[in-house]
Amino acid sequence: MQYDPYGAAGCAKQVCWLPVERISPRPSLEAEAADGMPLSELAESIRYHGLIQPITVQRAPGGRYVVVSGNRQLMACRMAGLTHVDAVVLAGVAQEQDARPLLEALLSGRLHYLEEAEALRRLQDDFGLSREEIARYLGCTAATVGQKLRLTEMDEELRRFLVEHGLSERHARALMKLPDRRARMAIARQAVREGLCVRDVELMVSSALARLPVPPVAGGRTIALVRDHRLYLNAIRAIVAQMREAGIDAVATERSLGDSVELTLRLPTRRRRTQRIQQT
Repeated sequence: MQYDPYGAAGCAKQVCWLPVERISPRPSLEAEAADGMPLSELAESIRYHGLIQPITVQRAPGGRYVVVSGNRQLMACRMAGLTHVDAVVLAGVAQEQDARPLLEALLSGRLHYLEEAEALRRLQDDFGLSREEIARYLGCTAATVGQKLRLTEMDEELRRFLVEHGLSERHARALMKLPDRRARMAIARQAVREGLCVRDVELMVSSALARLPVPPVAGGRTIALVRDHRLYLNAIRAIVAQMREAGIDAVATERSLGDSVELTLRLPTRRRRTQRIQQT
């Protein structure tokens, strides 16, 4: 840990021991003081156990710092009588004025999840922030940032469909596991048509992925071990839906028998032309 009382550049991206008197709360985050554990209790916990998670700050003129995340922790540290606090100092891009609106918009929680994904992509591509830096700022994991960034690879048709029908971010994440755009749209339409929950969509996606060709293992064979019957039921439902879209009047009926499910599939058969002639 480094001691950085006057903003030495060597402390960037590391946990620093900063004087509390040189750190200012961020005005846009002051409303957070009313959320969660009362400040008095948080201060008491910090007094006995110390600050568990470092706060995040960015440099300000005059050797000062402004809180990025951890506003309440800073206030509690002051109440506990601490003179110094552990802090991660964001470097470079965090000081850029153009990046601040994006960072503040992400913290506000008012963006649609697809807008959040685009904002994260801009922070990464336009301002050079790594996933770890973004995660530290937002208080989440780098893996979560990566999952959100994956949504920026979505095609425009699916993007409009998700927004129009109000499908959740978890629906979108499940759909993006499929490499095929048409398969994504087919499952998305079925999810809206049948009001499927996230778990149902995940099962359908898993079923679709299981049907993709897999290169055989040399000298052996691969056997898929899937024991959840719902996955197969959803796969059958998806196939029946595709057949009906193709003009085939397929009907699947299900009946619960307690410890089992009875599934009946009815498919129309085309009569031979000679049979139709004989009947006329």
